[in-house]
Amino acid sequence: MTQNKIIVTIGREFGSGGHEVGKRLAAELGISFYDQEFVDMAVQKTGFHADYVKDNEEKAPDFVSGALFSGMEMYQPSPYDRIQAEEYKIIREIAAKESCVIVGRAADYILSDQSHVSVFLFAPLKDRVNRKMALLSPEDAAKVTNSSMEKIVKQMDKQRKRYYEYYTDTKWGARDSYDLLINTSRAGIDGSVKIIKTYIDECRGESIMPD
Repeated sequence: MTQNKIIVTIGREFGSGGHEVGKRLAAELGISFYDQEFVDMAVQKTGFHADYVKDNEEKAPDFVSGALFSGMEMYQPSPYDRIQAEEYKIIREIAAKESCVIVGRAADYILSDQSHVSVFLFAPLKDRVNRKMALLSPEDAAKVTNSSMEKIVKQMDKQRKRYYEYYTDTKWGARDSYDLLINTSRAGIDGSVKIIKTYIDECRGESIMPD
């Protein structure tokens, strides 16, 4: 990472606060933030309806034929896979031109040939379920039980894991894939932002391992 550019990628378990951590971190650093913005950008690139893109991004196809991102030029994407291919290109374009915080979309892998700070956020299942329940509107909260929310959280984790491991051929959440792994239940949202910012200030993502 050059002295003038800061790129942070955030992988996250569902309900661990990845969006909020990324948004606050970007604000603290005074740089761009990308999460749901990818939906609008993918719509413009593909011509697909926004709902279709939202429903199908960060998902792996039902068939298995190897990692898409590791062989983009050899792969002929289906309409489904085209969303992932376009987001791949968008992430590369964004990282080439500006400092930014990117949430999800296997951005840590996509930018593995560039210097950046990669973060993975996690938390105990119970805490993540409680957090998602607390974020529901009163109307939705009356319809959703803790048990049903737990199923949603588990399903979303499974979906993200399958997506990441299919498109990258790398284990989701593995310690060797990230600079920082943060338990947001222990650190909190603001604490997680502080940890990441301190890491950036101290080492900028560069190796300082002694000879």
